[in-house]
Amino acid sequence: MTDLLTYRDDADDVEVPLLGGDVSDGVVRRGGTVRRPRGPHSPAVEAYLLHLEAAGFERAPRFLGVDDDGREVVTFLPGEMGGRPPHAWATDEDLLVQLGEWLRDLHAVSCDVVLPEGVSWPERVQFAEVPDVFDVPDVVGHNDLTVENALFVPAGDDPQGPYRLVGVIDFDMAAPTTRLLDVATSLLYWAPVAPPEARPAVLRGLDAPRRTRILTEAYGLDRAERLALLDVLAQRFARSWYAMRHAAQARGGGWQRMWDDGVGDRIRENEAWFASQRVDFVRALD
Repeated sequence: MTDLLTYRDDADDVEVPLLGGDVSDGVVRRGGTVRRPRGPHSPAVEAYLLHLEAAGFERAPRFLGVDDDGREVVTFLPGEMGGRPPHAWATDEDLLVQLGEWLRDLHAVSCDVVLPEGVSWPERVQFAEVPDVFDVPDVVGHNDLTVENALFVPAGDDPQGPYRLVGVIDFDMAAPTTRLLDVATSLLYWAPVAPPEARPAVLRGLDAPRRTRILTEAYGLDRAERLALLDVLAQRFARSWYAMRHAAQARGGGWQRMWDDGVGDRIRENEAWFASQRVDFVRALD
């Protein structure tokens, strides 16, 4: 379906590489658009973006078509990403509320995504060593709500903040999931669920259990769901090491670079820290 939606350029704009992400190889800005190489997952993701547009969902890129070089074309969203490393203003707790509300609104229009004939989501990889985090998905999720993928603008005249969320980009990881798993994945970056000494400097003093409570309440999780989220986080950590190793072997590129840089060890360290701090998360979410 999306292969037939051709995007023609009106002007010969200069292409500027966008280098913010770990797996952003080949992603460029051209005028008011962003281009990225397509993969087996692209037709489903593109159909999902069209679904979001038809549903009237704001603060997400619009899929425009496929250019003459075979690349996916989406709208460029203005705004400043949370930073890499994160800006100090990106730790504002009000942003957690906005992110939780954005994720809730995304899921509200993502329960009934119907793909066009001939388009399907790539099969989710299973690993013999660990069970999957879920049996049946209940939504299509973003699955990669990192600090770099959230865009903000000042809410007033002060460039130091406060800021407000204006959009989330990079839907390349979008796929069927569960609400709790997508929330858990987002919390890895925004709580963050990692040892203080392993975090960027501005995140080291943050109270991760408290921040988890703020985002999950903004999303609308009740007490039972908040506590169930802790099991989802533990299951996700158990699976992530195998998933990252598989991605490095199967997809190479940025995935291989992350693996070579020790992301597998960091996953194990984060998993151990979360297990040691779980009682504090229970208190915060109860």
